Amino acid sequence: MSFTTVLRDDFKNTRRSHVVLGVIAALTGFVSLITYSDAEFHADAFRALFDVAFFFFLVFPLILVPLTYLAVAGDRERGSIKHALGLPNTRAEYVLGKYASRTAVAIAAVFVSVLAAFLIGIGMYETTIAVERFVVFAAISSLFVASMTAIFVAISTLASKRSRAMFGVIGAFFLLGPFWFGILPVVSLQSVVTNIADFLGLELSQTTFNYVRFGSPATAYLAGLQPVFDGALDPEQYPRLTETYRSTSDELYAEAWYNYAIMTAWGALALGASYVRFRVAELG
Repeated sequence: MSFTTVLRDDFKNTRRSHVVLGVIAALTGFVSLITYSDAEFHADAFRALFDVAFFFFLVFPLILVPLTYLAVAGDRERGSIKHALGLPNTRAEYVLGKYASRTAVAIAAVFVSVLAAFLIGIGMYETTIAVERFVVFAAISSLFVASMTAIFVAISTLASKRSRAMFGVIGAFFLLGPFWFGILPVVSLQSVVTNIADFLGLELSQTTFNYVRFGSPATAYLAGLQPVFDGALDPEQYPRLTETYRSTSDELYAEAWYNYAIMTAWGALALGASYVRFRVAELG
């Protein structure tokens, strides 16, 4: 069983469980609703992408949970992983095949939903639609979901039970998303980092904290969307856009490529670390 065989079989099994249609339909429905609703308040369709981005950041990872948490843990609990690994293939091919199939579904959901937003933009918004903004948005969002899928599949690879995989994936979502962004009501990233710095007797500058703040794949995704809105930062017309994406900092965390590197690193390191453990794990 080669990488391509694992990829094909996993995609086929996922499709039969209707998870593929569920993820694509759910994402497309929500994105279409956001784009349709924004038409009442804005003349430019790309402005809806600002709201879609926060939906992707906050909700899309939860939609990925049923697609990813059973990727490997489900096979381990059912015992079917013994058959898969009993064939002439490596554990690396198995893990990468699982990751590739789930990522393909997630990226397909991104492009279908962005296409739906584009078509609604043509029909409902006043100004000429900026095609390139939608293409760039879909590409950056695909990198984000590929990163989050890698993290979730890595957690599934480490877990031997479905329940552990589910709690691990949901915990990773809250840690890297709402907590890191600072929207949880009880504790914030800044308070945690500040307390650690105080305990170590270190002085925490705003620049240092910003590097930590944009060190999550979720926050890096939001920061990395700056090219989508480049050239449209009119403070009178789009005050929220301007406030979010107009930066005068020369630090690396303000560079789009740096945020793309953060997302890529998270995905690669998560899969790599999980494989190191999975390679020697007792699966019987």
